[in-house]
Amino acid sequence: MELWQLREFITLAERLNFSEAARHLYIAQPVLSRHIAELEQELGVQLFIRNRHSVQLTTIGELLLEESYALLAHYDETLQKLHMAASGLEGCVKIGFLDAAVKAFLAPFAVQFTKTNPKIQLQLFSFEFVSTLTDALRRNEIDVGFTITLGLPYTTELSYKTIYSDVFSVVMHHDHPLAGQSVIDAADLAKESFIQISRDQNPEGYHRALAICKARGFTPNIVRETPRMDAVLLMVEMGLGISIMPRHFKVYASPSVRFVDLKGEDCNFDVVLAWKANNSNPAIMPLLKEYEAVSKTLFENLVSANKDTSNRFISDVTDIHSI
Repeated sequence: MELWQLREFITLAERLNFSEAARHLYIAQPVLSRHIAELEQELGVQLFIRNRHSVQLTTIGELLLEESYALLAHYDETLQKLHMAASGLEGCVKIGFLDAAVKAFLAPFAVQFTKTNPKIQLQLFSFEFVSTLTDALRRNEIDVGFTITLGLPYTTELSYKTIYSDVFSVVMHHDHPLAGQSVIDAADLAKESFIQISRDQNPEGYHRALAICKARGFTPNIVRETPRMDAVLLMVEMGLGISIMPRHFKVYASPSVRFVDLKGEDCNFDVVLAWKANNSNPAIMPLLKEYEAVSKTLFENLVSANKDTSNRFISDVTDIHSI
């Protein structure tokens, strides 16, 4: 039994007139009569009582009519859901993020997106490192990632939208002799004692800090390594040394700790929205469109409200899990 057969059956059952039903269906009356007879033969039941003056539904016909309404309604609803999902209007987007890098704007962006796309569910997954977030993107464990270009491979496999430019900063106690500078050349740090997040926990940041120093002619004197960023900030606050880390970590620092930007192109990197180019999830596109539509205003408002701690934004434009 095909859907077109049910639709023809319903049309005749509602009109109980072969000529009228055939005109409505734009087919000849003998064709409709043959189709109904074939349907009855296929089902092994009589659906209509026919005589020269009238057409009536049998009890079985009335049952089929009721079930046909329900079946076609369910079919149409399913089609609508599929079309909505295919257009990205319904579904789920799994978002991975590096907490500190997007702390200022991920929540308001997610709220705005949900208002515009109420039928698309957002699931948020927190990552500590670029490498684990990138692996999750490649394995389709997440659909998009708010991450940084530091250690992120630029390949045709991944697509990106730049959110803002960030920079590595020297982190020091507020009474450090260099704390009053607006920008610092890393060469001036050759005699300092360094405290860094350990190589195993943050390989991208550790190696970049090392490379910045070596490019200025010295190897940093790393006196302490710790797996936790908050421990680094605490030891800096205690005056035990300085650190090199991304400026966006400033949101976790106390007022006693000063972040001063480092000078040089090799000290810069971008915070980006990344996704796997061949990801087939149709709900990704509405998220990217929403990003383009609201990000500039959203980020400018955040910058205006937080001028002393904001990053340099250049954009043109619910579940939380820890990984």
